[in-house]
Amino acid sequence: MNRRLFISAAALGSLATAARGQGSLGTSSYEAIGAAATRVDTAASAIRNADSVQSALAAWGKIAGEVLPFVHLTALVAKVPAAGEGKAGTGGDVRRIFSTVPKAYPVGGWKHLSGSEWASHVLQQQKVLIASGDAALARYFPDHALLRSLGTRTLINLPVVVCSQTMGAFAFLCGQEEVDAEAVAAVQKLMPSAAAVFIMAGDAAA
Repeated sequence: MNRRLFISAAALGSLATAARGQGSLGTSSYEAIGAAATRVDTAASAIRNADSVQSALAAWGKIAGEVLPFVHLTALVAKVPAAGEGKAGTGGDVRRIFSTVPKAYPVGGWKHLSGSEWASHVLQQQKVLIASGDAALARYFPDHALLRSLGTRTLINLPVVVCSQTMGAFAFLCGQEEVDAEAVAAVQKLMPSAAAVFIMAGDAAA
């Protein structure tokens, strides 16, 4: 059995356990599971074969964009503290490692966001943040006017967590205010494939 088929079989087996007692899955459900497994496999392959952090995250973002359309995508790595100084991300120090809009949001430079509502929600509590509409953007992001000028109506932050430590976060700048929860969940399934890139970028930036 090749790798793709193995992943598909594993996914189907897990879902079958959850669905036991609820009747048979329809054809569309099996197709959705197969598509999700293919995306995971494709994302892992793209990360494995990339020649840089930039090309890896660009390839990953293209796959993620198939299920969660976005206008721009950026990624932040959280500073990993020295031994005994706490968990990665809890200090609120982040550095941009990828951006599809470098003129507005260039790669590089550390920012200290400790104490902000954003840092508490995304880095410390490790929760997905969905800020939809002008009021929500203004609440979490001091640069909300710039975000809106770039066509952003919703900003979605997905934390990247490895061994209970926040290694960083993706920021999806979306042009729509209504966000499909299933699309966000589908992208979350792709997060593990990107985790190694954040670890590599964090080590390089330390």
